[in-house]
Amino acid sequence: MNREYAEGYLKGYEEGMREALEELIAMTCRKSYTSTEIQILAKNQRISIPKKKALKKGQLELALGTSLDAKEEGSVELDQEAAPGKTILIKGEGNQQALADFRDLLKAGWEGLCISRTCPKDVKQFVGKDCTVLWLTKADPMAGDQDREEYLLPTETAKMQTVIRNFLTKNKGRPSVILLDGMTYIITNTDFRSFLKIAQKLKDDVNQARSLLLLPYEPKNLPESEMNLLINEMS
Repeated sequence: MNREYAEGYLKGYEEGMREALEELIAMTCRKSYTSTEIQILAKNQRISIPKKKALKKGQLELALGTSLDAKEEGSVELDQEAAPGKTILIKGEGNQQALADFRDLLKAGWEGLCISRTCPKDVKQFVGKDCTVLWLTKADPMAGDQDREEYLLPTETAKMQTVIRNFLTKNKGRPSVILLDGMTYIITNTDFRSFLKIAQKLKDDVNQARSLLLLPYEPKNLPESEMNLLINEMS
């Protein structure tokens, strides 16, 4: 162990302790908690450490321009996936897990673009941060109170790709994430092959820009052959 390593370790240890205590103090100041409730809060914070570590690791990899996996062979799966240039397929019903992951990344300081079947107001309220949201819908823009630029027909693939390209260009060199939520809706209004072409190009663009793509999907909505093709192409 050299002096530089020891000093870096001590600094990181101090910052970690300060952050943990500040989070606990902030939570307990909101109301009066019993000792048991404080223990539960602390345990919940401890459980979230791997995800927070993965987010921080992604930021460091982006800054360094290299992967840290070679030094962390024992990393958990999330650590290996949540890195710049990656595409992450999120399996499950609904979009809650994908939105939760998107929210966590935004809270960690990443810039975000969300293309979703959920209306922009609800997305922004859930993530608690300002971000760019496109609403996949056939609703009339003149009938609602959303910004007209936030409306996106499922067939407007050119507009979608333009928004994505502008987002990646604007955030080049900074941690950024794109959530493409609405696979089933796009497929039912076009077809699977059309969607796959969009996803393939998006994957390449994200990789080149060192961004991160979250792509939720529901296996029950796809024939097995299409699901296997999606996994092979996007993994």
